Amino acid sequence: MLALVTARGALAQVRHVSPVPPRSARGLVARVYGQLVRDFGMAAPPVLLHSPAPEVLAACWMMLRESLLCGGAVARVVKEAVATGVSAANACPYCVDVHDATLRGLPGHDDPGSRP
Repeated sequence: MLALVTARGALAQVRHVSPVPPRSARGLVARVYGQLVRDFGMAAPPVLLHSPAPEVLAACWMMLRESLLCGGAVARVVKEAVATGVSAANACPYCVDVHDATLRGLPGHDDPGSRP
């Protein structure tokens, strides 16, 4: 339920396209929204804004999911630290807040070795 509330507030932040509302999502958009909420914990505006083009939405989500959530050679705490820095460089306050909050919630976030 929190994710749906987040999605409603998130949609208000998207200004130049009309994202598909979560309750209206069907097909590929609904599947991506479901994965987004399940795996990321919320429906984030930078992903939702791609929903009018379902294939673009799926590609955006796949790249975000693979780079942040899937295992690999680099720990999640390092990935979130990098995402926070990239978001700051891109001047995206929403993304900075989300990635920084996620980073602070991960074990090892206060280890100086986890910062890029």
